[in-house]
Amino acid sequence: MEEERLSRLWLVRGMADPESITVSTPEEMLSLGGMFGRNLFGGAVIGLEGPMGAGKTTLVRGIANGMSIQDGYAVTSPTFTLLQKYPCLYRDLYHLDLYRISGTGDLESTGYRETMDPDSVLVIEWVDREPAALPARHLLVGMDYDNESRGVVFQARGGKYTELVSRSLAAYDKLKNTSTHGNP
Repeated sequence: MEEERLSRLWLVRGMADPESITVSTPEEMLSLGGMFGRNLFGGAVIGLEGPMGAGKTTLVRGIANGMSIQDGYAVTSPTFTLLQKYPCLYRDLYHLDLYRISGTGDLESTGYRETMDPDSVLVIEWVDREPAALPARHLLVGMDYDNESRGVVFQARGGKYTELVSRSLAAYDKLKNTSTHGNP
């Protein structure tokens, strides 16, 4: 499946020990994002890579739900606005889309650096277009898909991010196993 291809690609790029899972439905992608949103810490930066339609914005919707996005806000792809702010229960979620960015000057003009503070979380779609947007410590999420499912690969850069991936995937597995087996 694609997650194996992504894992091999990331190993070639020098990113050892990626975690990977398969997601079969948009609802599962929302649940996965929700588990990450519940476990996120202030100052976190997450980069998302993958082709159009891989589920990047759906994952961000799940993250926002897990962070308890305020009523009246809905996560949409910020391709034309570039940077969206979503107020959530404990901290703000910033959602940056680099699809239309053409270089460091464009990136800097978004004001994204001001969003990297202990009171917020920043998720960057299409980060592969401008990898310099990521700080040294971050979580990189790669996605790809075929007709039946999506491969999602997580590469943590830093201890807090390693713990985030571990806790979030464990919670996601537990949720998935509970709903699969009908356990309360």
